[in-house]
Amino acid sequence: MAEPSLAVPWHLRARLRLEMAMIRPALPLLRLGVNVLLMVEGPRLRVDAARAAAYDALLAAGGDIDYRLPHPRHEFLSYAVDRHGLLAHGTNAPDVEEFEPRPANEAGATQLGVHGASDGIWPMYFATVARRPGLNLMVNGCRHTGRGDRLRRYYYFAISHDPDDPDSWTGGTVYLLPRDTFRRLRAEEWLSEVPVRPVARLRVGPDDFPFRRSTVRVHWPEPIGRVRRRFWTRHRTVASWR
Repeated sequence: MAEPSLAVPWHLRARLRLEMAMIRPALPLLRLGVNVLLMVEGPRLRVDAARAAAYDALLAAGGDIDYRLPHPRHEFLSYAVDRHGLLAHGTNAPDVEEFEPRPANEAGATQLGVHGASDGIWPMYFATVARRPGLNLMVNGCRHTGRGDRLRRYYYFAISHDPDDPDSWTGGTVYLLPRDTFRRLRAEEWLSEVPVRPVARLRVGPDDFPFRRSTVRVHWPEPIGRVRRRFWTRHRTVASWR
């Protein structure tokens, strides 16, 4: 997903595009369970009938969700996206009534629109990473394979500030958006070129984001493959969502 624009020299833009192109041949292997990308698999989405009924009731109410269930918020958001066909958008801003198209950085290029994700965990990163003075570089990715009971979700996350510093994190909000005006950009990222009004919003904190303790620091302009490898290694140590 995208963040506000960062001036990127042409040779780094070219390298980013090359790295993205090199991911494509590895995706069929990921579907077969061969993880040469070193992306970390997220928790499986297994929701029984009782949980589904509780989640459906919250979604039917819409608006500001008063979440008091004992189940993880990332599971609720994942259910909303996967079973109700909504998209999710995470931000530090707590009271957005309508999202307007705005420029954002996409592999060094500017893309104008409202961004949404067909994933419930990925936007929690954007909601809970604090925007601090200076450069706020956010390197991240999400890929899905399979559907239904065969759905597998893979991630990596890095920030330019110290992820072990509590000041690098903050409370935020994940907004649930109707999919009608969106088109798929790539993988689980979607774009609307017109304003979008959310149907519901959920407050989240740093501890709700299941990969907070796995997140690593990025040293710009290091290769993304190196970032993924460090994230993979750190996650194996902390296993934050298990």
